[in-house]
Amino acid sequence: MNDTTSNKKQPGSCVLPCDFHTHTGFSDDCDIPMEQMLEGAIAHGIETLAITDHYDPGYPDPEFPFQLDFDHYLPAVKAAQEKYRDKIEILAGMEIGILKGHFEEARRAVNSYPFDVIIGSFHCTRNDDMYRYDFAHADGPAELEDFYTYMYECLQEFQDFDIAGHFSILDRYIGTLYDYSPVEDQIDEILKLLIRNGKGLEINTSSFKYGTGTWLPRRSILSRYLNLGGEILTFGSDAHDPFYYQYHFKDAVEFARSIGFRYYCKFRQRKPEFFPLP
Repeated sequence: MNDTTSNKKQPGSCVLPCDFHTHTGFSDDCDIPMEQMLEGAIAHGIETLAITDHYDPGYPDPEFPFQLDFDHYLPAVKAAQEKYRDKIEILAGMEIGILKGHFEEARRAVNSYPFDVIIGSFHCTRNDDMYRYDFAHADGPAELEDFYTYMYECLQEFQDFDIAGHFSILDRYIGTLYDYSPVEDQIDEILKLLIRNGKGLEINTSSFKYGTGTWLPRRSILSRYLNLGGEILTFGSDAHDPFYYQYHFKDAVEFARSIGFRYYCKFRQRKPEFFPLP
């Protein structure tokens, strides 16, 4: 699950001064220490970096349980903020894995610290880990319908986050193979729920490093969010390696503009701040 550093020139980066979905060695699927990741961010010229390491209570894979060591993680973030304060703005964040039956654990974690930003993500199709799930032999349309039904059920109960992470995550594993028209009404209800509760979406560029070349979320979902009145948009590379900071961000900004977005957001103290897209 780890990224692999490459010596190739990174495409489409450095058009935004920030990256709002990143990981360090505190995430089970990242082997690179926080300090090395931060030095890489400074080398990229990033002005504002949100560290959003994984915490997925109830995650079913024992090899990657995504249990965050809060006793060391939070002091490390605070120490890094002090150490690098003249070089980069570091924001304290977390990526919460949303899994039914584990909402209270997630809430306790969110309320344990004055975080700047919380990403709420789905990494499981109900109780199955997407990374290891065999989509090749699944009933695709049925999987799609069940996944978004499950997402809606969860988001009616759990709202302790600011940004919905990599919304159409199934596309990371299956590409754009499936027709979304049968689930458009379900997705509309999810987006309306997010908007009513003041939640944003991110443009997550991680699929490009996995080779699927799909936007997360896909165009139809991001466009619908905007048309329904959604305004809060962040950009995140989901980097687990310094090479992938701001990966394809130039393309991502053009993608957002083509849909009709004119602003992006940074979060501080769980509040969005709006800035014109470059």
